Amino acid sequence: MELTIVDVFAEQPLAGNQLAVVRDCQGLSDAGMQAIAQEMNFSETTFVIREGDGEADVRIFTPASELPFAGHPTVGTAWVLAGGEGAISLNLQAGTVPVSFEDGIGWMTPPPVQLGDTFGPAKTAELINLQVDALDPDYPIRFAEVGPRFILIGVRDLASLRAAKLDGELHQAYLQEGLSVQCVFVFTPEAYGPDADFASRMFFDTNGVREDPATGSANTAFAAYLYDLKRDEFDVVVDQGVEMLRPSRLYLKVGETPQVGGRTQLVATGTFAAELVDFESR
Repeated sequence: MELTIVDVFAEQPLAGNQLAVVRDCQGLSDAGMQAIAQEMNFSETTFVIREGDGEADVRIFTPASELPFAGHPTVGTAWVLAGGEGAISLNLQAGTVPVSFEDGIGWMTPPPVQLGDTFGPAKTAELINLQVDALDPDYPIRFAEVGPRFILIGVRDLASLRAAKLDGELHQAYLQEGLSVQCVFVFTPEAYGPDADFASRMFFDTNGVREDPATGSANTAFAAYLYDLKRDEFDVVVDQGVEMLRPSRLYLKVGETPQVGGRTQLVATGTFAAELVDFESR
């Protein structure tokens, strides 16, 4: 099995979100894929089950579970399979996602986003360990689903963004109450520099609370959210991962059919030990 490690939504190597792409893995079971994803311990690992002419069947795993769709695995896997040129479609559990490359940026057209209800400011602030006045009233708190389910939270400034911290116990309590706060995306219109429009962070739980350095699915939901809020088409640049020392940049085309783009950087290539293919049958 071939292994490629890339950094996705990264303007330079050793930044962005790490991704492991496994090819020639038709012999792996679901349990084998899950075990390798846990071994890699990146936010996601992808498994290319079949490669065709301009398309491929791909599955996405976190260290804890399989996902129907995720953004940086889609862009990064497309880059590996297409060599960062032309176009390719990935057949995922959530449906077929086309990715095209232009001037070094991979643009994906994600599955449709389902925008949900709003959420109370007091509960939201408590969830991310902030005071209510740190929330930005210009950006209503909304749920959104595009594979994973997100709660989108606007805060007033970078100081509030840096101070945000997911309360793991409260997060689990909300989930047990049936509140869909699986992934928590926090953003602010106060960007890190003049060449970006927003700064963001994304918290989630997979065998414990983690932060994601770059989240294509969350930014897909964010693009749909902005279009619903503004009812206009425009381009947006979002920086994420700065607090983690994994600076990431995502390019959003906000519109009725949003697109999310970013650059991918090659880190390493290699092979897995052949014994891994039949390890689980021992």
